[in-house]
Amino acid sequence: MFRIGIGIWAVLLWLLFSPFFSFAKEVYRWTDEKGDVHLTDDFSKIPAQYQNQVEKTEIKEEVSKPGEKRSEKTSKPPVKSKAKSDRTKEDWEAYDKKIKQKKAIEGKIEKLEEELKENEKQLEMVKEAMSSGHSAKYQSKKEKLQSKIRDIKKEIADLEKQVSKIKKSL
Repeated sequence: MFRIGIGIWAVLLWLLFSPFFSFAKEVYRWTDEKGDVHLTDDFSKIPAQYQNQVEKTEIKEEVSKPGEKRSEKTSKPPVKSKAKSDRTKEDWEAYDKKIKQKKAIEGKIEKLEEELKENEKQLEMVKEAMSSGHSAKYQSKKEKLQSKIRDIKKEIADLEKQVSKIKKSL
């Protein structure tokens, strides 16, 4: 009777602690946008944007016997250094492209600001001429200049929004 009780306890302890001693059969590996390598044995822990680039590695259970030396070889998946350098090159090219776009837009803004100042000066001259008694003659010119100034200001605001978006993405 004492032996049966020990056997039951042994089976219960084995069932209770066996999940803690089980090893993963598969390991998933991925690299994030910063170039950091991540490993997990649970596919559900992999962020969705990286699930398409996951490398799955099968793990063989190796149990070493006491006194036996472990082999120096470890089962590491090969690192794709070329792919990483290609990605880095692509990132730099995208960065350069954004900087060029930003500079081009800033150049357009400068030209528009110069044009805006010129139109504002012309508007002031028209207002002075109108105040000297030629109001009917210059009314349509005044309206055209005011419309043009509004359009330029709107275009500058739109371009500044584009520059802001580019700055945020850098």
